[in-house]
Amino acid sequence: WEDILRKWDLDPDEYQVVEPVLFNSWGGEDGLTNRQFKAKVIRRRFSPVDLDDLVARALKQKPAKRLPSGDSVMNVVLADWQIGKSDNGGVETTIRRIIDARDALLARIAELRKIGRDIGHLNVLWTGDSVEGCIGFYPYQEFSVELDRRDQVKVTRRLLTDSLQAWAKQFSSVTVAAVGGNHGENRQNGRMVTSVQDNDDLAIVEQVSEILAANPEAFGHVRFAVAQDALNVTIPAGPWILGITHGHVARSGNQPEQKLRRWWEGQAAGKQPIGDCDILVSGHFHHLRVADWGGCLWLQAPALESGSEYWRVATGQISQKGMLTFVSTAEQRCTDLAVL
Repeated sequence: WEDILRKWDLDPDEYQVVEPVLFNSWGGEDGLTNRQFKAKVIRRRFSPVDLDDLVARALKQKPAKRLPSGDSVMNVVLADWQIGKSDNGGVETTIRRIIDARDALLARIAELRKIGRDIGHLNVLWTGDSVEGCIGFYPYQEFSVELDRRDQVKVTRRLLTDSLQAWAKQFSSVTVAAVGGNHGENRQNGRMVTSVQDNDDLAIVEQVSEILAANPEAFGHVRFAVAQDALNVTIPAGPWILGITHGHVARSGNQPEQKLRRWWEGQAAGKQPIGDCDILVSGHFHHLRVADWGGCLWLQAPALESGSEYWRVATGQISQKGMLTFVSTAEQRCTDLAVL
């Protein structure tokens, strides 16, 4: 659209067109064709990529002198940050909530160990929708987003890196499991236009894994399990199989539990890996819900995003914000559940 911008006396280095662009043309008797373009034009925002800075900070980290060990597993769910959303205090409020949750987990770990929990491993469950996206998810989104896509990714990357650096010192081993959500998709006209893997949620986790890999002495005990060719992934939680999915792929049913249960039963019937999970964790629905399906325990995680004024006005419902945590032991799939 550079030629069009110049015709509008706008510098393409300073401005950009936000698609979709509406186009109309008509011709007169003299054979001349008239063209009309209608589009939203926004000023470009240039932010330096912070990978070099984050790698430098990771290299300065020293390994813990003694990493606590034990057979129990702490599971923490990072669900629906939607960085860039402007509702209810917007980005600043969401960042503060994430930082508070990061610090609250450190206090929770100390509390559980004090009462005798032998927690040695940490599972960080990244269930998607870490960024808000800019367009194509609901009608007025492009008018309510505070950060462009690049800055959303940048802020989210820094928050995840800082959290893992703080938490990794508390455990002898750490697993970060990640799936993509709908808000991380590369969309055009409201539809995903590339592939399941072309997702900001997954790209951020891959970038963070490369940052921590720069210092194997301090972070060599942190491994990453990123979903490949699927919208779900499974990892161990002690003797249990833990599966995560964002939740937007579960569409059959009227209520979240009905949707997730039918989806999981289909996965089990198709002998997919997540069909064998003992614990199923999902995001997407932004509220806490727990259901025991017998062979599988379903945990629906609350969100850490700033909330939705549209949802509140339309339904009157407001859900508690927070970060879901729980412990898995040899005897219990889930115990010591808390929302921080």
